[in-house]
Amino acid sequence: MERIEIERIDVKGRVVEYSFSLSKRLEKFFVSRSIFIDFGLDVARIPLSMLSIPFVCCMSGLSWIADAVIFVDELDETFYRSYRNIKSAYQDLHQDFPFRGMLVPSILRDNRIEKNDRSVLLFGGGIDCQTSFLRHRETIPYICNVYGWLEEETDESDVDISDRMKTEEFARRMGTESLHVRSNIFKVFNHPVIDKEFNQRLRTNYWYGFLHSMTFISIAMQQCIVTGASNVMIASSFTKGRANSVCASLMTTDSEFFFAGEGRTIHDAFEMSRQDKVGYLVRYQKESGQPYPLQVCSFNDHNCGECDKCFRTMVEIAAEGGDPRNFGFSYNGSLTSHLKSVMELRLFNWGIWKENYYYQLARKRIEGSQDKCLDKEFVDWFLSFDFVEEHKKAKRVYYRNNFWKILKRKLRNNG
Repeated sequence: MERIEIERIDVKGRVVEYSFSLSKRLEKFFVSRSIFIDFGLDVARIPLSMLSIPFVCCMSGLSWIADAVIFVDELDETFYRSYRNIKSAYQDLHQDFPFRGMLVPSILRDNRIEKNDRSVLLFGGGIDCQTSFLRHRETIPYICNVYGWLEEETDESDVDISDRMKTEEFARRMGTESLHVRSNIFKVFNHPVIDKEFNQRLRTNYWYGFLHSMTFISIAMQQCIVTGASNVMIASSFTKGRANSVCASLMTTDSEFFFAGEGRTIHDAFEMSRQDKVGYLVRYQKESGQPYPLQVCSFNDHNCGECDKCFRTMVEIAAEGGDPRNFGFSYNGSLTSHLKSVMELRLFNWGIWKENYYYQLARKRIEGSQDKCLDKEFVDWFLSFDFVEEHKKAKRVYYRNNFWKILKRKLRNNG
């Protein structure tokens, strides 16, 4: 078996640095032997047995698929007892790839926190986490945003700065506290090499299939210890009946994470579809009478209004009788004319089979209560629009207009 071992854990106020060693065969999967995490608050008094958990979580997926033993000096006993179920839950997601690997702590520590209803909510600013916050706002004293794509502790990133500022602004507006975590925890891995070696059997990449949810939860555990909350809350990305079988964050996986005696993880709103969540936010916005800005764009620090995710969200808001302009979207003219122009430019490049699922939910919502929609022009256009057929047409037009450019690119890539 291969070997992944913590050599040293250095704690300096808010920042923890993990130095680790590897078997020779595993070295190609990494670009560094050091992980730092700035937890956003002082963690100097947290036991090393708790601070070891983020390292274990980020390495676990690789341990299972590369048949490696993770060695740590100390580990929280509650987390260790839940680790078998965590591994089993992930194995259920990746049934075509038998998991191996082991976790071997030298010492187990019986850490204890007081059970209560307070939670640290993992917060990225999108529809899922904002819905969870509004549903449980009275028991969420802290929201936590994690940016793990830095290379060095001193690095500056526009995305990192933007995420922090937006999280802080939301917390101020909602009367809660924000925690912003900075780390290189995702940059430590040589993702192209890992994915090239294992993708064919896993049908996903390491970040999506293992790393992100496990790491986020393990970081929030430490913040619970400091703040006195006993729950990590993570908002569902999928819903019952439509769970992506290779996503790391599901009810079946997230809810298996326990720590420090009474500490647990709440995977929230798995019973709600994305359309249900948008409806929840639209109702809140109308009742408050104030704008409720969302950040859903995957490509900018603002909502571009032209990508598939922005497009989908505007449609969903309109289907609930809301005005997208009240949710951080800006466009000229009517909503329908804007959506039509976006489709002419972008539709050919969208994963329409995934998107069409969401559009059908919006269609059903409109059909069930057309009188709720503020924009009759939008209703008439949307209910008569065949997304799948129009996507096919858009792709044909794109290939016809760009035939020579596409051919040259393929020849160059194959040459």
